[in-house]
Amino acid sequence: MVITRVGVLVVHGIGEQRKFETVEEIVRDVATALKADKTLKVRIILNEQNTGAYAASQQTWQADDKEPVIIEIRNAKNQVTQLAFSEVLWSDLGEPTSLQTQMTFWGWGLSLWSRKQYADINLATSNQMIAPQDINGKQPQMDLNARLRFFWVSLVILLVLPILSFLSVILRKVLGFDLRPDILVQYLGDIKLYQQGRRQGKGPLVDLGQRPRLSIRRRMVKGLVEMSLRNYDRWYVLSHSLGTIVAFNGLMETEEALPNYLNEDLWRRWQYVSPKKAETDLTDDDINNMLPSRPAWLNNNDIVARSDLFRNLQGFMTYGSPLSKFGLVWPAIVPVNKDNTVFNSKFEWLNVYDPTDPVAGRTALFNFTTAGNKQQPQEIAYKAEGIHLLSHVEYLNYNPSRKTPLVKQLSDWLLTGEQFQPAPESLGWPTPFIVQVYNNIRILIWLVVAVLLSWILSFFVRFALPDSFEEIIANIPYVDLSSPFFYIGLGIIIVLIFGTVMRLFKVTFN
Repeated sequence: MVITRVGVLVVHGIGEQRKFETVEEIVRDVATALKADKTLKVRIILNEQNTGAYAASQQTWQADDKEPVIIEIRNAKNQVTQLAFSEVLWSDLGEPTSLQTQMTFWGWGLSLWSRKQYADINLATSNQMIAPQDINGKQPQMDLNARLRFFWVSLVILLVLPILSFLSVILRKVLGFDLRPDILVQYLGDIKLYQQGRRQGKGPLVDLGQRPRLSIRRRMVKGLVEMSLRNYDRWYVLSHSLGTIVAFNGLMETEEALPNYLNEDLWRRWQYVSPKKAETDLTDDDINNMLPSRPAWLNNNDIVARSDLFRNLQGFMTYGSPLSKFGLVWPAIVPVNKDNTVFNSKFEWLNVYDPTDPVAGRTALFNFTTAGNKQQPQEIAYKAEGIHLLSHVEYLNYNPSRKTPLVKQLSDWLLTGEQFQPAPESLGWPTPFIVQVYNNIRILIWLVVAVLLSWILSFFVRFALPDSFEEIIANIPYVDLSSPFFYIGLGIIIVLIFGTVMRLFKVTFN
């Protein structure tokens, strides 16, 4: 029997995911969507190891040369397809919570609105890359509108902090549930980690003293090489949130720099199937200026040929992606490789975004033409969830009440190997005009959220403060703890001060 083997590489976003948690979640939804089709027979195969740590609570999934989990599908014609899922785990590369990391996070976050663009690529092979550009070939600048949006987002996040502190105390006393006040640092801190120039803690030993994002990219590049070496009939990359930046970096990395991310064993395996060399050797100056640093066992003309690496890569899906925001604020971190003819003619880049997701957006700054002359990416406005922000984590959740949920479309795309066909009746956003209107009123939504949070904060403060303290506060001019607008005004002043001071003194927190 001929079995079609399809590889799927999953890249998670911000958060504290543990090994295989993201894969398990996606496989559960994809398999459920496939089982809804009664003409298919679906079973799940786990590649478990018989060994585990002493007194382990469960078996260990395989994580090396085999995929940890496979969905096997048999159709009515008795044809079998295996969807083999692997992952790029990078959540363990974050920095441990400390007073320093929390203080620098807030200093960084509250000053985003005033920052200069980080636009200087300045690496050994940077001549092969271009900065993100708009449709007219111009690099976008941080205009007043963009800074205003960042300002209000920072204000809202600042207002959330004391509310979380109050809630953590109440939940601990009433329900015994521990809500960590540092949850914002733990999650949003990943964004700061990816753009900063040096670590505040010890970090991974392999990238000692180098930029934190290099360790994350190392996991991504190794994942891409391992996927290519498995000789799938075709394979795909699925990435969410900040993971879309990680995945995009891996896909765009230059051929000369790609070997630097590999260990020697993986490099030898790659060299055996693809012994191609660069036409021009790197100079010593080039090697000294490379990130990550180049191992001594590599020759100056060693490369990972992208045409070989991506030969069977047929699809790249980004959902909940902040690529355009990185392209605006940190364009040097997300440069585009000039040569994208390395992708085959069937390759598709799908960018799925929900306008109610403040993290996500269109990727208009990253269009490129593939060998098949298809303009990339395909923008898909999808209503993942009707609640602002919650939509960020609902893209691939299977909801049987929806006529055609996104995960069903994704499953068909992976299973058939055909061009992705979005179902317009299921998207929830009737026309592009409505999407554009929503995008234009986002700043008003943030304003409403700020007022709501300030009202909640005023309630908590009045509830928590003793009467004697309220009497003292009442005698201070312009201080009215019962007014939501007091907290908005105070927040505006704090964000203004942080942004102005950081800009004047050129504090980068790198």
